[in-house]
Amino acid sequence: MISDDMASGADDPRWWRAPFVATLVGLPVLAWEYALWGANTAAVLGGVVCWALVLLALAWALPHRRSARMLRGTAAVAGVVCVCLPLLVVVLMAMAMASG
Repeated sequence: MISDDMASGADDPRWWRAPFVATLVGLPVLAWEYALWGANTAAVLGGVVCWALVLLALAWALPHRRSARMLRGTAAVAGVVCVCLPLLVVVLMAMAMASG
């Protein structure tokens, strides 16, 4: 029988990688969106900018156990997707206005 070196509830030595990469990608775009819309970030696209900030913070706040690795990665990726949605809408609207 093969046994794992680490128990399922033990600390994950690489817990910081998913939140770090997501923050590295998402934080500059999030700052740009806040600078673009200012205090109206809650009203933009139903609050998706606020959801992005909450999901990125949740990715950092989850426990550092190995069993929470998938949940931490999911929160990080969902945060980046929520960060990119308003940017995608702005780009699509600019393309539509430029073509007309």
